[in-house]
Amino acid sequence: MRLQADWMVNTDELLLEFLEETGLALPPRVMAYNIKTRYNRQISYSTINRRLKHLKESGLVEKEYESGGFYSLSDDGRSYLDGDLDASELEYDVDGD
Repeated sequence: MRLQADWMVNTDELLLEFLEETGLALPPRVMAYNIKTRYNRQISYSTINRRLKHLKESGLVEKEYESGGFYSLSDDGRSYLDGDLDASELEYDVDGD
């Protein structure tokens, strides 16, 4: 069972699962396109971009290529998806939007 943090939303779960499934480092626009075409879910680029910043701040994803904005699942992200990490225990600045 996964234990979400208060700041997390359902889109976060989908993004983490997508990154785990692909095993790739991807930019937000590529994620938006593939989530739409493969999962039939419409999530805007701006929403994905914003949520990835939150997930990076918490340590659940890593930004691999700063100038290109490529994100991948971190070790903590894998642990969270496996149910071995309570996301509410992660350091996260809610006001640091």
